[in-house]
Amino acid sequence: MITIRLSELSLKFIILNLKKIFLIIILFMFFLIKPSAISQTKPLYVYFYSSETNINNYKSLKMEFDKYLSKYGEYEFQPFERREDFEEYIKNKNNCLILLSSWHYSNIFKNYSLKPILVGVQNNKCTQKRILVGNEKSGSIETAMKGPIASSSNEEYSRDMLKLMFPQQEMADKVRILSVPKDIDALMSVSFNMAKAGLSTENMLNNLKSIDPILSKKIKTLAEGKDTFLTIVAMPEKFTENLEKIISVIKNLPNDSLGLNIIKSLNLDSWKPLESSDKITLEEYNRR
Repeated sequence: MITIRLSELSLKFIILNLKKIFLIIILFMFFLIKPSAISQTKPLYVYFYSSETNINNYKSLKMEFDKYLSKYGEYEFQPFERREDFEEYIKNKNNCLILLSSWHYSNIFKNYSLKPILVGVQNNKCTQKRILVGNEKSGSIETAMKGPIASSSNEEYSRDMLKLMFPQQEMADKVRILSVPKDIDALMSVSFNMAKAGLSTENMLNNLKSIDPILSKKIKTLAEGKDTFLTIVAMPEKFTENLEKIISVIKNLPNDSLGLNIIKSLNLDSWKPLESSDKITLEEYNRR
């Protein structure tokens, strides 16, 4: 009887210890799994790359955009300086928004399965026209083709625009491009004889006429491109997140003090939805 009693006590002791061990394992697994579960809640990214304008400080732009976005949810802004990095990073991404130039969008939307949602607005217009300017006295297309040509856009975009303006398209691939920070600097470069010609926009030339009429008289328009849309907000076709919410956040930029600084740094005043006809025009841009 004593032996049986001792066996029962030993069994109970073993069971009690097993329960403790099991509880320790459960607690260990809980703390092990919990951090990884939290890390699976990823922010929705807004990716940005502009082929048309130079951004002075990407770090500052990211900090301001992130501060603005954080007020509305798990969103994060990621700008890119290089086109190659940008395109590699957005490949196969589904839940994100993409801000890029209309020229860039029309080049990649098929391969990246993108859909346009919003277009930027500046001076109550959602389009702009690239122009080639030269010296009022000596400027000509022939002179411009000898270069250098001042431009704030990246080299590929600049040469593409010049092909629309040069009578000899092959010269657009040969002419030297002088990189400048802003569209206004391309105009100033011509005014101060630092470049034979400048690639800028019609809007910027009109601004220069208002700011400095005397300086603007030193330059003249040599050629014009065609109207193109301003910055595009696009999304992948397989986007599954709350689109309405993030779009409202982007559209609200000009109505927020911090957001206003951000949208101005993108050379925009506001956003508007793209009409069906606009989408067709945008996607057919490179069929020339």
